[in-house]
Amino acid sequence: MSATPVVKAPPWEPSPRWGPSARLAELTIDGTAVAVCVDGAGAPGFDSPRPHLHPVRTLAGVAVTDSAPADHTWHVGLGLGVQDVDGHNLWGGRTYLPGEGYTWRRDHGRIRHDGWAEQAPDALAQRLTWLAADGEPLLTETRVLRWARADAQAWRLDWSTALTAARPVRLGSPGAHGRVGGGYGGLFWRLPACADVDVRTAVARGEEAVHGSVPADGARWLAWSARAAAPDGHHPAAAPGDAGQFTIAIAPSDEATARDPWFVRVSGYPGVGSALAWERAVTVRPGAGLRRAFRILVADGRTRDADVERLLARPILRSPATPETGP
Repeated sequence: MSATPVVKAPPWEPSPRWGPSARLAELTIDGTAVAVCVDGAGAPGFDSPRPHLHPVRTLAGVAVTDSAPADHTWHVGLGLGVQDVDGHNLWGGRTYLPGEGYTWRRDHGRIRHDGWAEQAPDALAQRLTWLAADGEPLLTETRVLRWARADAQAWRLDWSTALTAARPVRLGSPGAHGRVGGGYGGLFWRLPACADVDVRTAVARGEEAVHGSVPADGARWLAWSARAAAPDGHHPAAAPGDAGQFTIAIAPSDEATARDPWFVRVSGYPGVGSALAWERAVTVRPGAGLRRAFRILVADGRTRDADVERLLARPILRSPATPETGP
């Protein structure tokens, strides 16, 4: 039996507490809740509190996100985070410094939910502000979510985010500061404890082969199939039949997003993401901004690769009563 992971906390906060975050909205399909948008404000400051989706569930109710696990309490569901935003940590945890490695610093910012530009039965447009450690606004964000049933066993989520800035703002990562393979930051999905993981792209399979691969170079989608842990904590592999089996998949929706490498962790913890600053920082410039967009699939069972591709390629059709909006 493995030991319970130790919660990582800074020396100035030896007994941190996590409280509930406010529920901002619920994503439903045919009356079934498939995701909850929360503000993240229940996290301590060193976790860089930020809005995210948790729990995210399949149509059959299998949870496919984790939030604030003991090994990395700043990993929260499905959301956005960047470890270096002009010197401020909006990812959480220790900050990676060139020549020093991971170091606890009082540099944690947060992302604030400011309101809704749209709330519809199948779409949300969220207004957010990225704040520095001292509360100074760094970036503004418009995040648009659109969702719909994909087939009898799966649903689709389209996610786009547009960042704007009043002055040039640099987005970096441990990878941009010299940590090989550590270019995380951007869209990130913390998965639940699971077994029998099959992580793959259109051209490769396995953690080592998929990590760092680029959609524009052939890895045009990333899929993760596994058996999720049961709510009672039993080992995932002990579940009978198809219980707890799920597939999640992500694909870029535009050329800029397709140039960002995939970030994958299986052996250390279960997580996937799209890396904004894999080896080099990127800059959000006034007037130009920065946009990233994704198509996401959440399915019961182990979805075949051909079906992953087909379901991700299919556009989400809006309800006639729901006007188009967002960036």
